[in-house]
Amino acid sequence: MDNTSLIISANVIELRDALGLSQKDFALLSLISTSTLVNIESGKKSFRIKSLDGIINFTTIKLEDLSKRNFVPSINLREILAQKYKSIPAIQVLLSQEPSIPYCIKYKMLPSGYLDIPRETSEIKSFFLELGWNFKANSLHTALKRMTLLIKISPHPKKSGTNLYSKI
Repeated sequence: MDNTSLIISANVIELRDALGLSQKDFALLSLISTSTLVNIESGKKSFRIKSLDGIINFTTIKLEDLSKRNFVPSINLREILAQKYKSIPAIQVLLSQEPSIPYCIKYKMLPSGYLDIPRETSEIKSFFLELGWNFKANSLHTALKRMTLLIKISPHPKKSGTNLYSKI
């Protein structure tokens, strides 16, 4: 697989994260099969550029932008597309469901400054509950652990077996 395909693969994942959608829901909205999306995102198999048409049409992100190494989706892309497709109930249903945890962390919690000071999982859970999203503490911990470029994890100085999470 060439370098451009790997960049596109990473950017499609970032795009899906920016929308807070599962692979299944993103594929459905992009009018492609889930297996096609998995192949695009995996970066292991080559894919045809034509396979990206549905993603490009749904998100209105240009192929040129998806091919850039420094691609960053709009922080409010989910809201932009919800507004764009407000007259299509099937899309509204999917975009109004509880978003993925990575989306909530990257696009809601981090920009808010909430993790500028170290927080425990229970505090993070409360932050999301105030937004109407009820995530399990273990699921939050797992998602936070995977975000090593964004989240600093350190042991709690007073509570054994407890971590503190903060913005890098």
